[in-house]
Amino acid sequence: MWRFRNARLFSLLRAASCLAAGSLLAAPVQVDHRIFPGLHLMDGHWAALLAASDGKVYAGLAYHGSDGHLVYYDSKADRVVDVGNLTELTGESHLKRGPQSKIHSKFGEGKDGRIYYGTHAGWWWNYSRFATREGYPGGHWMAFDPRTGRVEDFGLGVPNEGVNTGNYDPLFNRIYGMTHPRGHFVYYDVAKRKAVDKGRVNNWESICRTLAIDDRGNVYGSFGEGRIFKYDPEADSISELSAKLPIREKGVSLGRDYNKSETAFRTMVWDPKTRLFYGVEESATILFSFDPNAGSGGEVRRLGQLAIPSMAGEREVPYATLSLTLGRDRKLYYGAAGREFDYGGSAGAAAAHLITYDLNTGKMEDLGEMLLQDGRRVLGTNAADTGPDGTIYMVGAIEVRPQAGKPVEAGGKIGDTYYRLALLMYKPR
Repeated sequence: MWRFRNARLFSLLRAASCLAAGSLLAAPVQVDHRIFPGLHLMDGHWAALLAASDGKVYAGLAYHGSDGHLVYYDSKADRVVDVGNLTELTGESHLKRGPQSKIHSKFGEGKDGRIYYGTHAGWWWNYSRFATREGYPGGHWMAFDPRTGRVEDFGLGVPNEGVNTGNYDPLFNRIYGMTHPRGHFVYYDVAKRKAVDKGRVNNWESICRTLAIDDRGNVYGSFGEGRIFKYDPEADSISELSAKLPIREKGVSLGRDYNKSETAFRTMVWDPKTRLFYGVEESATILFSFDPNAGSGGEVRRLGQLAIPSMAGEREVPYATLSLTLGRDRKLYYGAAGREFDYGGSAGAAAAHLITYDLNTGKMEDLGEMLLQDGRRVLGTNAADTGPDGTIYMVGAIEVRPQAGKPVEAGGKIGDTYYRLALLMYKPR
């Protein structure tokens, strides 16, 4: 009966939305979700999402000013597991220094089945304690073994700096990262138990937010005004490519922090079939392909704009999210923000949309506002991945409606609306 009522409610909401908007707006799209029990205070999430081969979905939940958590969703058992408090997992609970507040970068699955990642800070004292003994100890390189349930700490990546961006390459068995705030390119060689710092490649206000890795183990990032750099693991060297991203001129930002970069790619995904990257740049959510093997400098092609149609081409199109994944159906899935979205720092509450781009046909489609079964809105997302069965997973903020006589379990507010983090699930038809 409950499922029937929910389905009927959703149908009514969908019909009402279509009637009100006419044919100009897409009908809402229903997404399933799971909350993270006992972790309602977690207030943000960026990039750290992996749908592993064993059906477990890993996420790094952020808590600014306190301890982040590593969690996973077991899709076979339909349960959420809290692996642990990041500060405790690094053995730093009693240091009385900056906590390990986040996993702020992509996970990777090794050939050994372990899940690799780096940690990040979320409390900088406005940088007054940066690089001091009282400040943040530094991000750690770590691995979680799902067979034993144990976490291995490989130690500090770079003292006093967090791993703001990262990825893992199973071919060379390395965890890569970009540090905050100095923007150094770093990595940890798991087999050699060796940490390497290749130096600064980004400015603090425009640190590349995704490190993209191809099938040869080459690592790509962005720098400057739409430029791309390449790290060659064979030569252990970084070079600048001639290919340039299709960014728009920055101008005056509307509705966003002016210090936010608008000159880099926000996220990229690798397509093993075509051996191309597909990415979204920051300034206007322009979708592009990047062929790293074209000529000596690579080739970038503009494919369209992954924005809500009513906002496409407008100056105030929201800042691009990190929610891009390639589905098993050869479609790209993107979580587009309805307003400038950054959890507690958002411009205001609005429903996020699910947008697809078909790689076979070049057709882009707005599937509509993402709503939960009871009609609550998904207020924004900042990570996406595709499960072995084709399920599209995202993590983001869902609307919390206060109930009389009960405490509000929320990570904060977006405008006047309470929110908490949740794992979102969409099964393509």
